[in-house]
Amino acid sequence: MVAGEEALLLAEASAVVLNVAFTLCIAWEKRIGWALGFVAGVIGVGLYALAHTWAMSVLNGYYIVMAVYGWWSWGRSEDKRIRTQRWVFHAVVIPAGLVLAYATAVLLGNYLNGNFPHLDAFVTVFSFIATWMMARKYIGNWAYFIVADSVSVYLNWRIGYMGYAALNVMYLVLSVIGLVKWGRMLALQRGS
Repeated sequence: MVAGEEALLLAEASAVVLNVAFTLCIAWEKRIGWALGFVAGVIGVGLYALAHTWAMSVLNGYYIVMAVYGWWSWGRSEDKRIRTQRWVFHAVVIPAGLVLAYATAVLLGNYLNGNFPHLDAFVTVFSFIATWMMARKYIGNWAYFIVADSVSVYLNWRIGYMGYAALNVMYLVLSVIGLVKWGRMLALQRGS
């Protein structure tokens, strides 16, 4: 194996470990998770740029920004309760996300010579939405991540990032766990 390939594998493995730790920390409402997500995002920007999956590279840049926001938001002394959204939120966000994903795919495919533009755009747009929801402690973030991560498994497999593909399989399991755990905590909040 060439030194450059070893470095890529090490970077991918490091990002995978940090992302798993991030997700576990968030599921258990541990603020330190945002710091782990920050470092994982920095690594992800470089890896996806090397694969010419530009939207995924931008998404990891967004993860860096959202890690700072999540750290700040979860550290405020104000209400730290898990929240829900009304059905109208989803009725607006899902179609808008699909339209934005399509427009992004056109941009990526036609102007940036991106690889797998439709998959890249879909995962990116819905992960943007889910990450914002997570930082705001909206329970629905887990459902959005389940969908985005399902598509991301296939995208990463096509890119050849088997570590990230495996990570997204783990994310699916962790997202279900997070949804159940936050659902229980939400029920306790409502009972108090």
